[in-house]
Amino acid sequence: MSVPERAAVEAHTTSVAVHLTLQLGYFKTTWQLFSYEQDAVSDDLRYIRTRYFPGKALADIQQPSRPTRLALQQIVLKLFDYHMCDSAAKDALERKAQRHARLSTQPLYLLREALHHLTTQRIVAPPYTFLQEMVGRVVTRERTRITQRLGHALTPTVATPLDALLEADEHLYRISALKHAAKDFRDQELRQEVTRRQFFHPRYAVAHTFLATAGLSNESSKYYASLVKCYTVSKLQRMARATARLSLFCFAYYRFRQISDHLVKAFIHLVDQYEQQAKQAAEDAMQRAVTEAGEHLQAAGQVLSLFVEASIPGEAPFTVVQEQAFALLDPARFPLVTDYLRNIGFDKMGLEWSAYTTLSPTFKRNLRHLFAELDFAGRVEDAPVLEAVACLQGLLRRGQSPRQTNPSGFPTTVIPQSVQRSLFTKEAGQVRALDVDRYEFLVYRLLRNALEAGHVFVRESTEFRRFGDDLISDARWQHQEAV
Repeated sequence: MSVPERAAVEAHTTSVAVHLTLQLGYFKTTWQLFSYEQDAVSDDLRYIRTRYFPGKALADIQQPSRPTRLALQQIVLKLFDYHMCDSAAKDALERKAQRHARLSTQPLYLLREALHHLTTQRIVAPPYTFLQEMVGRVVTRERTRITQRLGHALTPTVATPLDALLEADEHLYRISALKHAAKDFRDQELRQEVTRRQFFHPRYAVAHTFLATAGLSNESSKYYASLVKCYTVSKLQRMARATARLSLFCFAYYRFRQISDHLVKAFIHLVDQYEQQAKQAAEDAMQRAVTEAGEHLQAAGQVLSLFVEASIPGEAPFTVVQEQAFALLDPARFPLVTDYLRNIGFDKMGLEWSAYTTLSPTFKRNLRHLFAELDFAGRVEDAPVLEAVACLQGLLRRGQSPRQTNPSGFPTTVIPQSVQRSLFTKEAGQVRALDVDRYEFLVYRLLRNALEAGHVFVRESTEFRRFGDDLISDARWQHQEAV
């Protein structure tokens, strides 16, 4: 015991002093005050008597009367500068909890915040039943507030499709099908994800506006969305209509963003995959070229020996020598072997972009529907990439094929100098023409790089969104809480 505590104990008779010591010990341990029967705490009383009041008999210690017990509690509160949780403190605690409910309606969160408030204000916590009932009232009021605002915001064109999510549709519930997530990046799975995203898109647009103005925090909206994910359809149907709509509304918002994340990841994964396939194809082509050139070195040596062949007269026409050379080495092999002999490196980049031409039917089928579905944005310095993205998206969303479009209309400032030789081919008259298929994959690759670097983002995404672009920022809620 501290000096003030010891002085308070010594100011009373032995019987009262023992009970005051016991109350001090309990309060230091739990910050609670207790009413007890003496028989229930006999072991603690015996320990206190032995340590602080030796020579006193346990029989001399009597149960304090109710006025005495209340007086001892006041002494304990004064020693630790604590206060009882009276009606005014309870009202203030409930108002505080109601403000915290704007952040989250999770009961455990509200209980912890209430206990933290009591500790910082040095107030003895009220009975648990009061805290339990208070949390229930706070959650109910917050839910009522949000559902009322949702009722005013929902138009029949939005409310009817929401209600229809819980209706049977060809022996299946629509919401059960929409809760299903893609298992992998296979084309069929991704096309189903695109279909789900298109279904949620109009509901997401309304939910985005509503959640931004309704004062519903990210945690609360996630909580309501989790009800749809965790509860069965029958349990959702038994909910109050307003609560079920709110849960479906929040679910539509987060499911849309989750699908957007998955589509962006799939886009990045597939671009990586095709890039690796093209590089491997170029590597294989180079190895084949080196092997093939080596296999024809002997024939090349025989061709060179024609220039010193004594049987060929000096006045023989070159065509005669040429015919003999072509008999020894196929004319198509001459560039390959001569480059090898002159130690000219193979055009690996050219081979890689040739592989993209071969892969074009595959990446068009698997990437175009993902690329056209998402909306990308970025900073001013990313304008060339975004301009090319917008050009391609405009064509694909209108159902037009890029190959059937005049190549002169494509933004070419985005093409790096190092790959221009592979993307532009010379036609008759030495006019450079853009290879549209290769250009399309270049745009996909540049977009992939910008997404991974964080220079380009998707607004309707959670993972691929610019920092600070949250629907409801923590700073905003901290400001509201301070107010």
